[in-house]
Amino acid sequence: MVKNKMWLRSEEEVIKRIVANKTSFANSVSFALNSAFPYPEHQFSNDVMVSVNVPRAHLGLDPEQKPGDIDLLLIPLDDYQYHFDLSVAIEVKVVRPTIAKPSRNVNSMGFKQTSGLLRDGFPFVGLLHIAVPEAIPTELFWNVPVIDNALGPNGELVETGERVAMDPFPIITAQRQEGRINALGLPMEAGFNSIGLNLSPDGEGFSGGTVGFDKIGKPNPQVSKDLLEAIEAYLINNRESFSEVRWFDKSRR
Repeated sequence: MVKNKMWLRSEEEVIKRIVANKTSFANSVSFALNSAFPYPEHQFSNDVMVSVNVPRAHLGLDPEQKPGDIDLLLIPLDDYQYHFDLSVAIEVKVVRPTIAKPSRNVNSMGFKQTSGLLRDGFPFVGLLHIAVPEAIPTELFWNVPVIDNALGPNGELVETGERVAMDPFPIITAQRQEGRINALGLPMEAGFNSIGLNLSPDGEGFSGGTVGFDKIGKPNPQVSKDLLEAIEAYLINNRESFSEVRWFDKSRR
């Protein structure tokens, strides 16, 4: 039984706990990294520096414009350099549906903020809706088959014969948000992701069960050179505001 969910009321705290969970973070931002590193490159080929809730004025942007801050700022890096020209800005919205109000929506869908990030001149821009619904009674769980890691002889999915109980509320909510985001008519350069997350058993983080519905964006044709320089300066002067996310243990390569 989850006893403490006060942190769920803070969008910033939800984002920070997602960043702290590599699996949840990867599932949340892979759509945006896919935009920056399209095939044949890989979205996780570069590690990232991540900062949460960056005030726009700290990047030299007009403080009167939207969004008021950048919810997620990602700066890719490799062993040799930071790739400021591939920086990603993501507008985040958290929706918290309940059993009593299963179709609850966010107060603001994020269209103006996401469009504003493109106007500001970030190289890649995305909109992320995070659904963290209330846990439903176990008798309402879906009983789903376990899929084997290996494909069948014709490339088909193969069931192992085992079945597991799964809370469907995050999936249903994420799919509902996907439809709502599609209806916004976002600019084609803006990618999006609608993801449903399960709380961990202790209620203090997220479990590995994540499902997303996403769209890959395109490079912003109006990238601001001044903004790229401001992002570099912000990293240099506010290193403590960033987390470094390394996707793989390079010592094992």
